[in-house]
Amino acid sequence: MRIALALMISFVLASPAAQAAGDARLEQQVKALSEQVHQLQQRLDRLEGRTPPAVPAAASAPAAAPVAAPATASVAAPKAAQLAAPATGYVSPEAALRGTWTRIKPDMAEAEVVALLGAPSKKFTLDGRRGWYYYYPGTGAGSVFFTDEGRVSSRQSPFGMGW
Repeated sequence: MRIALALMISFVLASPAAQAAGDARLEQQVKALSEQVHQLQQRLDRLEGRTPPAVPAAASAPAAAPVAAPATASVAAPKAAQLAAPATGYVSPEAALRGTWTRIKPDMAEAEVVALLGAPSKKFTLDGRRGWYYYYPGTGAGSVFFTDEGRVSSRQSPFGMGW
């Protein structure tokens, strides 16, 4: 089946005019896909914290080498999605941690705290109250205190006062 398909394609592309038109269209699609892969790799690197946020591709691309938009809708649709991607944006680890700490609420169960913050750096008892201490190098420390029933009574985030 693949051989028959390859033969049919080679017959269609055998004419010089068809071959030249096909080459130009194929080259545009390859450039567009190559740029898309490059942008997706940069976004993945940012999301996984491997690199700082990059300048958007439109600002970093050399002005002398514009890539024409592909004529086919199947390639143009991902290009539109790429333009929307920076709106979802990069979230720094500190911003993500700050958001997680704001989700710690009174009367939350210990298991919910572990699900959000992970295991504490240290568990302690202070004036008969159980507490968990979290330390983040370069950011600071936070603590969560629990009632005797294992529910959150208060918290001190590494970013400032409790509630």
